Amino acid sequence: MKRLFVLIFLTLLSGCATVNVNGEARVRLFTVGEILKNCPALSGKEVVVEGTYRGWSCPADCRNPGTTRSDVCITDSTGCIYLSGTGGLDPLTDRGKRVRVLALVSKKGSICYLKPEKIDELK
Repeated sequence: MKRLFVLIFLTLLSGCATVNVNGEARVRLFTVGEILKNCPALSGKEVVVEGTYRGWSCPADCRNPGTTRSDVCITDSTGCIYLSGTGGLDPLTDRGKRVRVLALVSKKGSICYLKPEKIDELK
């Protein structure tokens, strides 16, 4: 049920940090830095993050979990995080697009990354 609310109200997040639905479902927009800092507590949970899709052109300080050959990354003003898979975007031609990602937080060793469930391009 919570997942349904998340998907329905993703479009409402563009100007809000949180959304309450009937006092039950709550969707919070995270920064990359918050996810990295709180990875153990967020592991296995759904998060929404907005950033710039970098494809395979990731900053040198971005930690790659080496999950798949199609690992890509997104960045925001607080850091960089890898996505396990492209999420349907092209790692070369979609670089630089602003995106909103619904994903599960995962951890491989000491490296935090996201398993994308849905990626939407922001206008």
